[in-house]
Amino acid sequence: MTAIRSRKYLDGAKGATCTLRISGVCQGGTDTTVSAHIRDRHTGKSVTASDISVADACFACHDVFDRRAKLPSGEYLTDDEWHFYALRGLQETQEARHARGLLIVPEDVVKSFHDRHTPPRKPPEQRAKISSRGFEPGHRPLRSRNNLKRREATE
Repeated sequence: MTAIRSRKYLDGAKGATCTLRISGVCQGGTDTTVSAHIRDRHTGKSVTASDISVADACFACHDVFDRRAKLPSGEYLTDDEWHFYALRGLQETQEARHARGLLIVPEDVVKSFHDRHTPPRKPPEQRAKISSRGFEPGHRPLRSRNNLKRREATE
């Protein structure tokens, strides 16, 4: 398979909020947000990742994410941190693109609880009989604290 290329999908980042939100780095504005490519199986030898593998990122987060800049601590993102931000950014970006109609996903129809089929009740003669006392004959009565206090008071 070849990498997906879509200018319209990439332009979906214009005016969006940053989905990377790297701690201590993110500017939070929408004026510098661009689509930051996330390394995927298409990446390598001056080939950029597929356009569907992007996260909306502000300028500052994009630089730290691509390791062109360091965190405020003076360190680069670790691989674990990079994967955390990449996954969160990818998921939130795809959900935002889907909500705006730029990513089409066939969805299942979810029925509400009230729309689900309820089997009919059994006729009264087929229902289990319940003793009027609440206990089957021959069983001991429950011994609760209330019963014990009453018994002590009467003795």
